[in-house]
Amino acid sequence: MEIVGRAPELAGLLCEAFICQGFVNKGNRVSNANVVHLCFVGVWHRLIIDCGVIIWRKSEGQPKPTMIISEGWEYPLVDVGAIAEVIGHRLQTYSMAANGVAGQVVFLFENGRTITINNENDLSAFQID
Repeated sequence: MEIVGRAPELAGLLCEAFICQGFVNKGNRVSNANVVHLCFVGVWHRLIIDCGVIIWRKSEGQPKPTMIISEGWEYPLVDVGAIAEVIGHRLQTYSMAANGVAGQVVFLFENGRTITINNENDLSAFQID
């Protein structure tokens, strides 16, 4: 498994935001979790999974939806943390797995909710359990 950047130590911290940025091309949703924006105790992180590589970066702050009108591209935001009801709950643990063509990061929260980010064939999606 290849990890670029430093995977943050998030276990035990309160989740303040869990936002997935999708990708829409000419009105067709391609991905609903192209970039994952996480905030724990006031610190923002970005997670990207690309072709089996897991990429972590610190972020400047809360993301904003963007558009590139000339290309027909949109990057809408989904407040996955609110949907999954994990805001204000502690992250118990998260695990990462990748195999060269696919990758997955699974977040388990103290309230029993799980958010999984899967990337396969260069498409990322979130799943809430």
